[in-house]
Amino acid sequence: MADRTRGLHPWHVPVILWLTVVWLLLWGELTPINLIGGLLVSAIIVVVFPFPRVSVDGTIRPWASVVLVSRFLADLSVASFNVAWLAVRPKAPPPSAVLRIDLVSHSELRQTLTGELVSLVPGSLLIELDSEGRRMWLHVLDAGSPERIETARRKARLQEHRLLKAIGTEAEISESERRLLEEHA
Repeated sequence: MADRTRGLHPWHVPVILWLTVVWLLLWGELTPINLIGGLLVSAIIVVVFPFPRVSVDGTIRPWASVVLVSRFLADLSVASFNVAWLAVRPKAPPPSAVLRIDLVSHSELRQTLTGELVSLVPGSLLIELDSEGRRMWLHVLDAGSPERIETARRKARLQEHRLLKAIGTEAEISESERRLLEEHA
């Protein structure tokens, strides 16, 4: 788990500046009083409510990032039509399920991004993310058969795999590939 440090530190400067910009936008005008007030309020917020330091290890891979975004947009489009069909079709709604997905990444940032990417696609919703246990629980809308449940589980794992290929470490990518092969066999 990330540690929380009290006091002002150099890495707080971008946060303080961003919060000051938001403060100025809320007041609607740039005056010396608003600027100084924004800086003071921002510094107090950072000191009183310290954010955990986030580990940003890993490598950004441009092509894998393009694949991640493209596949996410495709999944988003297809799932939107599927959920719309479930809403207007004449049959009763299918049963739903809560699934536990075991994650590969140790990084809270990558776990959170995985949960967001999975949850933003219609038909699934992140219920809980256990960063220490490296698992998340999803509510899946269409769980009418064991095949659909397994498909939902596999889609979540593939989403994490694409994210790891885009911004993960080599060790995470290798572990994810190994797990995907085991799950598929």
